Amino acid sequence: MVNFAEDVLYLKEYLNDLEGLRMAMDIESRGSHFYKLAMGKFKDEKIKEFFRMLMEEENEHLRVFTEYFNQIAQHKEAEASEYLFDPEAARYITVLAESHVFPLKEDAEKVLSGIDSLEKVAVLAMQAEKDSILLYGELAVCAKFQQAREVFKKLREEEQEHVVVL
Repeated sequence: MVNFAEDVLYLKEYLNDLEGLRMAMDIESRGSHFYKLAMGKFKDEKIKEFFRMLMEEENEHLRVFTEYFNQIAQHKEAEASEYLFDPEAARYITVLAESHVFPLKEDAEKVLSGIDSLEKVAVLAMQAEKDSILLYGELAVCAKFQQAREVFKKLREEEQEHVVVL
C-alpha cells in the first residue's frame, strides 16, 4: 500500500508551484463533487446543508487556486527550463493525487454507494481532509513563490477547520 506521508515528502525535490497548484485544483474539484454526491444521499436538510457548506468551501478553494495559478503562470521564472517539472515526477504526482484525498469523479459515486450513514461519509471526508492538510503543508514548504506558499498555508488552515467541523 502506498504511504501518503512518504509520497508527499518525495515531492520536495521535484515539485514546482504550477504543478502543485494544478494538483490542488484537481483535488478541490474532486472534493466539491464528492460533497455534492454526499449531499444527495441524505434527506435531512441539516445534513444536506452541512455537505453543501463543505462543497461551497471546496469550490472557493478551487477558485483561489485557479486565481493564483494564473498569476504565477505569468512569471517567466515559473516556466524557465531549470524550473520545469520533471516528466517522471509529473506522472508520479498525477498518480499520487488521483489515489489520495478525494476519489476521482468517476469513482466517487461508487465509493459513496456503499455508504449508508452520516458517520461513514464523515470518516471518508475526515481522511480526505487530513490528507489535504498534509499535502498543502508540504506544498507550502516546497513553494518557490511566496504567493503560492501563502495560499497553501491559508488553505491548509481551512482544511484543518473542516476536520474540526467533521
